[in-house]
Amino acid sequence: MKAVLIFGSPGVGKSEVGRIVAERLGLRLVELAELAGGEEADMRAVSARAGALLRREGGVIVSHIPFKPRGLMPRRVVVLRRSPLELVEVLRSRGYGREKVRENVEAELIDLVYVRTLEIYGPRRTVQIRTSGRTKEEVAEKVLKALRGELRSEEVDWIRELEADGSLERLLDLL
Repeated sequence: MKAVLIFGSPGVGKSEVGRIVAERLGLRLVELAELAGGEEADMRAVSARAGALLRREGGVIVSHIPFKPRGLMPRRVVVLRRSPLELVEVLRSRGYGREKVRENVEAELIDLVYVRTLEIYGPRRTVQIRTSGRTKEEVAEKVLKALRGELRSEEVDWIRELEADGSLERLLDLL
């Protein structure tokens, strides 16, 4: 496990979980901003930098934008998922404005990052893991199990779940 990719919407816990996974594997944590070089993300350049870095020294890369490192195909990639209701609170606590909160929560609600990751890597390589109601250590352990092939994708259908428990309207009111 020299090359680990963790994707997810802003606020799902990528950085915290990625830090634990990197520590346990003895790898460096790399954020998308570092690969972008402090500029607007040119995904071709990010892909080239990520591929070179992972082939040279390995690492755990976390990103809200799914991408494939050039010249490398990981056996598995992980998408972290958080309940949209929890995500509203996390993003607000970070000082995100109303429009940015709405945009990111909608992306999580409609599975945007997960679907894009499936398009790139396919269902055999992509594992989604819920972060809601779990500690970052518990999620990190699930990520490690997924990377070893010991954990399959967890079922996530936020719209169905929010409709079933009557909280979809509350979420829409918050946005």
